[in-house]
Amino acid sequence: MNNDNGQVAVFIDYDNIEISVTTTLGKDVEVEWKKILEMASRTGRTVIRRAYADWAAQAAAQRDLLGLGIDLVHVSSKRGKNAADIRIVIDALEMLQSPVSQVTHVLLVSGDGDFTELVHRLRAAGKFVIGVGISGTSAEYLVNACDEFIFYDKLIAPPPPAPLRPSKKGAPEPPPAPSFDISEARILLRRVLEVWEGEWMLAAELKKSMLRLNPSFNERNYDFSSFKDFLQAQTEMINLRTSGDQLEAQLILEAPLSEELILEQYLHVLAGHKIRMTPNEYRPAIIFKFHEYGKSGALSLTQLKDKVHAHFEENAPHVTGAYITETAHQLFHTYCFSFDQEGSDYPADVKLWDRRVCFAPEVIRATDLLDKCDKGILQKIVKPLVSPEKIDKEVAARVLYGSYRGERMLGHLSQLLVNIAKQ
Repeated sequence: MNNDNGQVAVFIDYDNIEISVTTTLGKDVEVEWKKILEMASRTGRTVIRRAYADWAAQAAAQRDLLGLGIDLVHVSSKRGKNAADIRIVIDALEMLQSPVSQVTHVLLVSGDGDFTELVHRLRAAGKFVIGVGISGTSAEYLVNACDEFIFYDKLIAPPPPAPLRPSKKGAPEPPPAPSFDISEARILLRRVLEVWEGEWMLAAELKKSMLRLNPSFNERNYDFSSFKDFLQAQTEMINLRTSGDQLEAQLILEAPLSEELILEQYLHVLAGHKIRMTPNEYRPAIIFKFHEYGKSGALSLTQLKDKVHAHFEENAPHVTGAYITETAHQLFHTYCFSFDQEGSDYPADVKLWDRRVCFAPEVIRATDLLDKCDKGILQKIVKPLVSPEKIDKEVAARVLYGSYRGERMLGHLSQLLVNIAKQ
C-alpha cells in the first residue's frame, strides 16, 4: 500500500523471523532486512525502526542492523522466551498513547500468533497494520487480523519470468509454476466481483476489497509483478477496460464455467464449511498414515497430527505440513473421529483437539477412513447442486486426489455418490 503521507513504525521480532527463515529456507540463509525496510519506505516515511532480541546472544547480527539505522532494543533471554514479545507490545501501546506520535502505519515483522491482540488494538486505534512473516510458519489468526500480510519468502523472490518465448525447438517455454495455489486468489477475485453483479469496479478498489477478505493476498505470491498483470491473466472470468487512466474490471456473468472455475467453485463451497483443500496427490497416503497411528486410540488429535507430520518430514519432506494440517481438518469436519467426553482426567479448559480420539464405528480399515472422509466432502459439494448427478466427477477427482486418472477412479466416485443419493 503506497501512501505519500504515511508515517511508518517498524517493530521486528528478530528471533521469530531468524528462526523461521533458517528453518524454512535453510540454515545458511540470512534475512534480507534491507528488503523489509525498502518495503516500509514504499508505504511511507519510516519514523520508528526497532528490532527486539537478546543482543548479547546475537552479537554478529548487530553491525548489519545498526548499519540500516535500526534501533536495537535489548531484552535479556533470562526473562523468558516471551520477553521480547512483551516489550514490543509495551512499546507499541506507548506509541499509541504518545501525544506527538503521527504514526499511520505499523509494520509488524513476525509470524507469532501472540501478537494478534496487539494487532486488533492497533487497528481499533486507526493504524493500518501490515504483517510480515514466513509462509507456512505464520499463525493464520495473525495473518487474518492484519490489514495486509506479506510473506517474506515471496518478498525476496526473484522477479517474475519474462513472457513465454519460443525455445530452440520452437515450442514455448513455460515459466516456473507459482509457489502458491492460484485457485484461492481466483476464488477471492470472484467473491468480490459477484457482489457488484456485473457492474464495473475500479481495480484499485477491487484489490482493497480482496485484502479486506484475505490480508495475505499479494499478486507476487502467484509470480505476477503487478495487480494489473494478475487481472489480465483472468480474462476467461473477467472483462477489463481503461476509463481515463484507471483500470476497471467486470465479472463475466454468463461465461461458461471451465474446469478450473468449477474446481474453484467446489473449493469455495468447502471453504464455507471450514474445509480448506489444496488438491494434491498425497492426500490418500496422509489419511492412511492417520489411520495407522490412530488405531490405538491413545493419542489426541493434535498428537496424531504431529506424529503424521513427523513421519512425512523424515521420510517424504515434499509432503508439507500444510497438506497434513488440511487433511486433519478434513477428517475432523467429516466426522471421522469420536472424542473422549469430559472427565476427571482432563483439565477444565482442555481444547477438543487435545482430547484422545478414536475413529467412527464404521471405520475399520484405512480405506474406510478415506471413503468416509471423501463421502463427507462430496456431500458438502453436492448440497448446493441439489442432485449428485450434477457434480463434475473429473473435477471432484482433482479435489480429492489431485488429478483425474481414468475410468476406475470415476467408477469409485460414482459409487460414493450413489451412496449419498440413497441417504
